[in-house]
Amino acid sequence: MTIEEFEYLLGLNRRVAGMQDKTTKLYKTPPSPDRIQKVQELCEQMWGTKTPTVLDAFAGGGSIPFEAARYGLNVLASDLNPVAVVTMKAAIEYPLKFGADLQVEIDKWVKWVGDEAEKRLAPFFPSLPGEKVQAYFWAHTVMCPNCQSVVPLSPTWWVDKSPASAKKGEWCAVYPISDLENKRVCFEMIRGKKGSATTIQTSTGEYDPLTQATISRGTGRCLNCGNIIEDEAIKSFAQSCGLGDQLYAVAFKKSNGSLQFRIPVDLDFEGIQKAEESLSKKRIEWELSGFIPTQEIPSNTHRGTDMYLYGIYHWQKLFNDRQLLTLATYVELINEAKEEIQKSYESGVAQVLLAYLALAFDRCVDRNSRLGHWSSASNMSFHGALAQHSLNLMWNYYETTGSSRLWQSYSQSIRNEYSDLCSLLDVSSQFNILVDKDSAVDIQVSLASADSLIHIANKSIDVVVTDPPYYDAIRYGEISDFFYVWLRANLLDIFPNLFFNELTDKDNEAIANPGRFRNMGASPEELANQDYEAKMALAFAEYYRVLRDDGVMTVQFNHKDSGAWDVLAKSLIDAGFEITASWAVSTENPQNLHQAQKNSVSSTVLLVCRKRAPNAGQAWWDDLRPDVANLVEQRAPEFEANDITGIDLYLSAFGPALNVFSRNYPILDSSGNEVRPEEAFAEARRAIANYRFRKLAQTDTAGFDPLTTWYMLAWDAFRAREFPFDDARQLALAVGGFNVADLAKTYKLLDSTSGTCKFLTPQQRHKKRAFSLVEEEFSARYLIDALHAIITLYLEEQAIEPVRRFLKSTGLLSNDLFMRSWEVALKVIPRIGDERKRIPEEKALADLWLAMDEIKAKVVYVQPELDLGYGQQTLNFDAIAEDT
Repeated sequence: MTIEEFEYLLGLNRRVAGMQDKTTKLYKTPPSPDRIQKVQELCEQMWGTKTPTVLDAFAGGGSIPFEAARYGLNVLASDLNPVAVVTMKAAIEYPLKFGADLQVEIDKWVKWVGDEAEKRLAPFFPSLPGEKVQAYFWAHTVMCPNCQSVVPLSPTWWVDKSPASAKKGEWCAVYPISDLENKRVCFEMIRGKKGSATTIQTSTGEYDPLTQATISRGTGRCLNCGNIIEDEAIKSFAQSCGLGDQLYAVAFKKSNGSLQFRIPVDLDFEGIQKAEESLSKKRIEWELSGFIPTQEIPSNTHRGTDMYLYGIYHWQKLFNDRQLLTLATYVELINEAKEEIQKSYESGVAQVLLAYLALAFDRCVDRNSRLGHWSSASNMSFHGALAQHSLNLMWNYYETTGSSRLWQSYSQSIRNEYSDLCSLLDVSSQFNILVDKDSAVDIQVSLASADSLIHIANKSIDVVVTDPPYYDAIRYGEISDFFYVWLRANLLDIFPNLFFNELTDKDNEAIANPGRFRNMGASPEELANQDYEAKMALAFAEYYRVLRDDGVMTVQFNHKDSGAWDVLAKSLIDAGFEITASWAVSTENPQNLHQAQKNSVSSTVLLVCRKRAPNAGQAWWDDLRPDVANLVEQRAPEFEANDITGIDLYLSAFGPALNVFSRNYPILDSSGNEVRPEEAFAEARRAIANYRFRKLAQTDTAGFDPLTTWYMLAWDAFRAREFPFDDARQLALAVGGFNVADLAKTYKLLDSTSGTCKFLTPQQRHKKRAFSLVEEEFSARYLIDALHAIITLYLEEQAIEPVRRFLKSTGLLSNDLFMRSWEVALKVIPRIGDERKRIPEEKALADLWLAMDEIKAKVVYVQPELDLGYGQQTLNFDAIAEDT
């Protein structure tokens, strides 16, 4: 199969003049009947059936099973996490089984809950005449240990500094007013035009809301007495008394107008008091009924200990009283709806409707807690608890109006998404939703641990496609508990097998969780890593057991850490797999790439695995090493043609390296010791380093000193000033010729702290005496020192002539390797479109090239196209800067 045919089967349009279709969004485009037919015909040729069974035991939210279902293949999807299982059922199983007609019934019951909630909760969310309150802004509080005032803690008092409001001259922020007599802080709303920088123009001058911030980096400040409240004092108060809350602003609308803001009034506080009194009366009953979760936040997790620092020991404490009242009322209503739904529908349909109500409810949980925050810039938006893919307590947070807007806004997403899912799965409205029917696609979604697939028979699976967890990259169980406790409140009697446990199963979760291994006499991190590695080995052993002898497994991996790759590869090889092919796929939005201050992996490597031949014996590493290098260099141009560059190119090379390394088992060195996959990865790095340098310099590394070679390859690989120290170390090993520790200590090229390193600027290096600008003392032993010397001289003198004299007197002007280094530097250091943000090294070298004919004659440099005011045509760096 050609790459063009493969792209067509994926859903891309046919190539035009050899150019790949880059406009089709595959996740939004169902495969056509012709594509489905051709894929199924290929499956029949391979496995004797048009609809082979595809397994993913690390299915998570279900993106892999979803795509398999879209091609009409049979699916087995499982996960250890009940939240993921319910999500997959809702996203794949139910649309396929019940079709688009179910939307009417979902809408009916979502509306019923919303209408009833508005009746019951309206007294707790009053609005002034002519307005409709949308949200409330709260700040957590502590007591000042010096003057005993209540201190609202907020890092900023902005409520609206959006571009749209700036154009209208309506920026808006709160101004805190000291009230020492009453031991409190009052507030005033400041409105006005944009001032200088980020200030508001007022009749008395300019107001900068940041100057009145009451907390920064964990340290608080009392506005009444000026006392600094240290981090430990804040935590001590929170643990002994609990963090308080103070309302400081209200967002509202008039008719269909835009969002406006005001200071809270008595009516708002009356609503809060009523809510607190109502919750006090109902709390015990609701807790006993399971409508309010009572589970503790576990202490043996990363997040648990963080919450404990602020006196939060139970999941319900992540909500203020009115938020808790709102959510418990929703649970009560869903429970009431449950009785009527179970009477009116067949059991399977009733189960589905209640699952969607519970998921709609969980959207409200995400948007209505003390973990949410408000973005005053950009388009002004509310961000939920999971906005940062972790659970973080916010100093100031928002509360959405629970009587109407909360349920209406966030349940609507469930209503819209069901129709979208049916469309993406190409499901018609042919099903009678009153009857539980089998769908054409056989899909089974199960709660199971990947290392114990006891529900699957030996050699019964045709295809495994999986995206395993990566050490501690995402703590799935910890994050899921926030939602699990509420899903359990709604679905325990509907899915008793899923929600039997009080919390998600973190003991069997395949992540590295040091929290589980504290106080065990050894490093918690090391024990957690060992536990993760053992679980991954068992999981791949299970995949091997259930896979047919002619089956195929594809493993998706995009972790940067070489240790993670080594563990993954060792687990695969030990389980009996051979990596027969690899694909590097760019998986990041192009506008987020090539950021000059950040380093990130933006592609995913797909490893295609088959069961290794039983007669594949041992091999010697010395024999395989040249094959690894040759295959990597052979595949490198192919990767680059598919937009795989930078650090991603090095990672993509691991696939071909494993292709060679995994053919035999075991691989031994000359002493007879087993060689780990990391040796193959090191060889792959060396091959890519050599390949890239030859391409950049149009020659091999002969004559170039190792330090300059490393520097150029580091910019080429990381495209960023900051990057992980381990990546720097691995690249240094690939280049050879110096000790990586000397990059910071001896050569002053880097500043390294906490596992991250950063290129020092030429001027910083000069201050550290890494090189001299005195011509008689200057040494060109390291070409990078020569480049940095002329950059420093140019930036300090702001003139060309001193640079010209320095080049002549030091002989650099006639040094061909130096000129080649200049040329390579202009290729590898990113060129940022915004003049204000250009990297000094790149800008200085480009300026000098433009100004000096003698350099132009020796250095080939293709100037970027001028920005004529029409905006960046390829990469929107301004947008990138705003995102960061």
